[in-house]
Amino acid sequence: MKTFPGMEGFSTYRLGYVAQSLTLGVSAGHTCRLATATPQRLEALIAQNLEEMEQLLRFNEAHAIQVFRIGSSLIPFGSHPVNTLPWWKTFAREFASLARIARQSQQRLSLHPSPAGASLSSRHERVRDAAIAELRYSARVLDLLEAGPECRVVIHVGGAAPGRPEALDAAHRMLDTMPEDLRQRITIEHDDKVWTAREVLPLAREHGVPMVGDNLHNAVLPSDPPMSVEELVREASATWRALDLRPKFHLASQKVDGRPGAHSDLIVPADFEAMVSALDGPADFMLEAKEKDRAVFALRREAGARRSPHGQGARAP
Repeated sequence: MKTFPGMEGFSTYRLGYVAQSLTLGVSAGHTCRLATATPQRLEALIAQNLEEMEQLLRFNEAHAIQVFRIGSSLIPFGSHPVNTLPWWKTFAREFASLARIARQSQQRLSLHPSPAGASLSSRHERVRDAAIAELRYSARVLDLLEAGPECRVVIHVGGAAPGRPEALDAAHRMLDTMPEDLRQRITIEHDDKVWTAREVLPLAREHGVPMVGDNLHNAVLPSDPPMSVEELVREASATWRALDLRPKFHLASQKVDGRPGAHSDLIVPADFEAMVSALDGPADFMLEAKEKDRAVFALRREAGARRSPHGQGARAP
């Protein structure tokens, strides 16, 4: 296992998963159709999701998983006008309990709205307003969970209409005018369809926002000139360390015979080794794999990463 001078005994990397545990069969993401989103229905779904979130956080604690992405439907229609519930007040006690679990087990939490729900480059006011509403909702969840500054809402730049210069200008304006409390809760990710890592890095640097590096996105949509995994890790890490925060990456493997960018069930060990070997300090990896928590356990076994309960060493169930 790779270590760094003066960091012996400190976890070099931590592995996490997205939204639901297949081991438990729990998602904390129950929702409904807009037409059936009555206050009573929404309150019942929120109660169910928060109960399942406790199961997930306790499961993570038991298995020393310290990186976890919360599903955006934790509060169904959390940023939509149909949800008029003061859910942050109604469920304040439940959130406080979840915060204690996350804090005592040092879990790094995040959310990742869909690009349709929150991105930066739209020229349309209604789209920008909807994005801010989604960010406010997501940031409120993290605030209620008493999550530290390393816990972020992951967003994409968005589309490139009517042209790349105009879209990038719109993204700069969006970040310039974004309330500071929201800007301090976001991290920007390059994607596999429109914006490369080399294009997103200057945007992140200029606005003091960290960038999430994604190995699969970098392979599917290469920068010009191409950016190696080593350069991606180094440059993305620097955007986090400039804020005195532990870097975070997305780690995925290409699904065999899938469309370019489709996630495989598990992480190919070689993809993991390429990222880890490029690290220049401790970092976290969000595994974007279809097998969710099972992918974490599988990669631990493959990488020989069984450590003490304070690192990545707890046994898989």
